[in-house]
Amino acid sequence: MTIVEELLNAKAGEAVIREVDLIYAHDGTVPLIIESFRKTFTRVRKPDKAFIFFDHVYPAPTVKIANLQREIREFAREQGIRIFEGYGISHQVVPEEGLLEGAKIIIGADSHTPTLGAFGVFAVGMGATDTAIALGLGKTWFKVPESVRVNLEGRLGKNVMAMDLMLHLIGLLKDFDMNYKALEFFGGLDLSIDEKMTIANFSVETNAKTAVLDNGTFSGDGDYLREVTIELGQIEPLVALPHHPSNVERVEKVKRKIDQVFIGSCTNGRLEQLRRVAEILEGEEVSVRTFVGPASRRIYLQMIKEGIMQRLIDAGVTVLPPGCGPCLGRHMGVAGDGEIILSTTNRNFKGRMGSPNAEIYLASPVTAAVSAIYGEITNPEDVL
Repeated sequence: MTIVEELLNAKAGEAVIREVDLIYAHDGTVPLIIESFRKTFTRVRKPDKAFIFFDHVYPAPTVKIANLQREIREFAREQGIRIFEGYGISHQVVPEEGLLEGAKIIIGADSHTPTLGAFGVFAVGMGATDTAIALGLGKTWFKVPESVRVNLEGRLGKNVMAMDLMLHLIGLLKDFDMNYKALEFFGGLDLSIDEKMTIANFSVETNAKTAVLDNGTFSGDGDYLREVTIELGQIEPLVALPHHPSNVERVEKVKRKIDQVFIGSCTNGRLEQLRRVAEILEGEEVSVRTFVGPASRRIYLQMIKEGIMQRLIDAGVTVLPPGCGPCLGRHMGVAGDGEIILSTTNRNFKGRMGSPNAEIYLASPVTAAVSAIYGEITNPEDVL
C-alpha cells in the first residue's frame, strides 16, 4: 500500500468515512465556518479535538477584523474550544503544543494543513462547509487519493535549502496533473523537522491534495501513478518568478532589483531557517526594507536566547510578531504598486501580498538573506 492508503486503511479511489483526530482553523476562516455550522448543528461533537488559531491577521489591524475576532471568541467559549492567540502560525503551533499526539487523520480550514505530513500523518485542508460538518459530526468522508512517489538521494549543498528542492520539484511536475493526488517522500530524509515541514508545506503548490514524508514505519510498496527520483546534490539555488510558484528559474540567471524582502511564513519561518539568515546577516547591513516573521512565539523566544534577534536587528531587519505577517497581503508589509518583493513564502500570485501591480519572487531564506544585503536577487553561491 502507499502511505496514504495505509493511513486511511483503504485503496486509492475508494470513498471512505473516517473519524477525525484533530480539527483546526484560523481567524481568517472561522467566521464562514461558524455561519455554516449554525445552519445544521448546535454543538461541536469533539471540542477537545478542535482548536482555533489567531495567526493570519493578528493583532487586529481594523475595526472590522476586531469585531470578527470577537465573534470567534464568543463561539469558542460557547463550544468549549481552545483558542491560541499570539502563539504563531497554526501549522507550526499544532506540533509545538503537542496537539498531534495520537493523531493520524487531521483536517484544517487552511490549504497548507498538509504541512503536518512532515510528521507522517494524513492532513488535508478543507473549506468552511466541510470543516463545519466535521466539527458537528466528529468525522468526515474522503476519496482516497492516488499517490506520486518522490525518492530523494544524496544531500543538499551548503547554500541550498528545502525551498530550493521544492521549487525544483514543482518545476518537474508543472505539466503533470496533481489535482487530488498525494505526494509521498522517501529516502534522503536526514533533514531537520524544520526543513521537512517546508517540503510538506510547499507540496500544496504542485496542486497536490496532501503530502506525507516517510518516517520509517510505512511500507511504501503500493502502486504509484508516477515515481520521481531527485539527486539532492545537483540542485542549485532557485527562484520562482511572477506570477506562479512553478515559474522556476536558476537564481544565477535572474538579476532583479528588489524593494522588499520577507523571510518567514508557514513555509520558512522556523528556527533552523532563521539561524541561517542570522549567520549570513551577521556583521552586514540590509540595503532594502527586510522583514522577518518567526512562525511561533517559541521560535521568537529561542531567537532571543541564541542572539539571532540581536544579529537581525543590528543588520537593519524589522522582526515581526509571530504569525503569517505580510504573506497574504493584509498587514505588516503590504506590497505597493510596482514594487518588487522577494519572499520565502509559498505563493506569488498577482495581489497575493498587496497590490496586483507588484511582482513577487519566491526563494529560499539563504537566497533571500543574501539578496537583502545586495538589494537585488543574488545567487548565494557567488558570495558565500
